[in-house]
Amino acid sequence: MASDKKNRCFTIMVVPHTEESTFSLRIPLFVVQLLVAFLVLTVAGVAVLGYSFIKASAEAEEVELLRQVNRAQQEEINSLAVETEKMMEQIQSIDELVDFVTNKLDLDPDDINNQVEPQSFNGHTVSESEYEDNAGAVSLQRSYSSRSASEGVLDRASDNLLLLQSIIPERSETLDSVGEYVVQADAKPSIWPCRGRLASGFGMRRIPYSSGYQFHTGVDIIGAHGSAIWASADGEVIFTGYRGSYGNIVIIDHGYGYETYYAHLTGFAVTAGDYVERGQTVGYMGATGRTTGTHLHYEVHYNGSPVNPYNYMKTQ
Repeated sequence: MASDKKNRCFTIMVVPHTEESTFSLRIPLFVVQLLVAFLVLTVAGVAVLGYSFIKASAEAEEVELLRQVNRAQQEEINSLAVETEKMMEQIQSIDELVDFVTNKLDLDPDDINNQVEPQSFNGHTVSESEYEDNAGAVSLQRSYSSRSASEGVLDRASDNLLLLQSIIPERSETLDSVGEYVVQADAKPSIWPCRGRLASGFGMRRIPYSSGYQFHTGVDIIGAHGSAIWASADGEVIFTGYRGSYGNIVIIDHGYGYETYYAHLTGFAVTAGDYVERGQTVGYMGATGRTTGTHLHYEVHYNGSPVNPYNYMKTQ
């Protein structure tokens, strides 16, 4: 039996259409079986390779897509990092300018900060400590291993950027407040209006040219005839001319409720409508009007009422 199986074979006969003789091809059964097995294995192998190739291609496309997403997120993070750095430099510059101006003007920073409303961020008020903690925490990585890590850093960078954006208006308001102090300081009389000696102060005094007492609304400073009279603060000249007992007088409106009077002048260096700066010559000392001699009668008015000029006169 075993011998018969071994001798079994397939015969293939070839019959030509011509007059040539036919011939046959005998193929043993085991050879056919080997060919079939080889064909099956080949088809299976091709199928496995095809599936592996398709799967690898899909994974490669996904990896490339993730790389593109990460590159886009990296570019956005780098852009946020640059923007954040610029904002932090802007905040630092504002803080340094505020410190410089407040030191120069001898202002109390608490008085300025109390005028600025704290900014809110995501429903809560941003305090100074929160700003420092968050601003100090803005440290952006340059490489990321996964998409979720990039998204987390991107969210934190965006939050920090929003926080800095909420801080800048507060710092700008502080700078505006300092600027307001600077303008007010320029408008506030603060120097002696001329060289000389204080002869009569502010308040009740004996009338020098008659009997009795009167309220003296300014101070009298004795100096050399024709010597320069200076504006004690920045402002606009609103009157130059002769006015009764004042004689020749210059009146300057400094804003914020301040006005100054310079009386008994012998001449003018400005005219109405001129804008003058602190220390600029506005006239010359004389003895016009009701007076007993050459001197400057100097008044400071605040909100329409005369106040003691000596409180606004720094040491010569």
